[in-house]
Amino acid sequence: MKLDVFDKENKKLEEFEIADSILTVEAKDNAVHDVILAYQQNQHNGSSNTLTRAEVRGGGKKPWKQKGTGRARHGSNRSPIWKGGGVTFGPRPLKARMEVPKKQKKAAMQMVVAGKLKDGEIKIINTMDFAQPKTKDVTNMLKIMKLNGKKVLFVSEKADSAVVKSVRNIRNADIITSKNINVYDLLVNSNILVTKKSMEEIIRRIG
Repeated sequence: MKLDVFDKENKKLEEFEIADSILTVEAKDNAVHDVILAYQQNQHNGSSNTLTRAEVRGGGKKPWKQKGTGRARHGSNRSPIWKGGGVTFGPRPLKARMEVPKKQKKAAMQMVVAGKLKDGEIKIINTMDFAQPKTKDVTNMLKIMKLNGKKVLFVSEKADSAVVKSVRNIRNADIITSKNINVYDLLVNSNILVTKKSMEEIIRRIG
């Protein structure tokens, strides 16, 4: 498969060849699902916490005697049925992380990249270098490529400050390095602008 490589003016410069083995990857059941599930699970910092009746302050003394008052019997005003009492089955700190085998991660990445390439959702540009941070330059580039107003993911080989600052003020646009890109980032974006060097690195990762 050959993909066109464009410059920032959307003019074709050359062709980028991708081996057929990248596109003919074997589909594996639940590979992508498990990787996405692990990614989302590991994004939670697990800091949610509620107090049980054993942790709430007070409640050591019986509110009233067991019999003779006509009221329901209670042993503590920190019972979950009391206002200010402990919480039953509330959220607790989560320490568990979901780990996915490296082979499964690679297989999932292969499947998603192959799908994006076949669907034409990945566009390669020769470079993403800008002399200085200017949102206008990136906006103009998106207009020329008819991507203005659409959700776009930029993939660069390096976290260049000028590029990051130029992209971050654009609504629905995000940027990530080819080293850090993952299955989730690819799946939730249907317009992906990748530099040639970034594409080479992604192919090396999944090849």
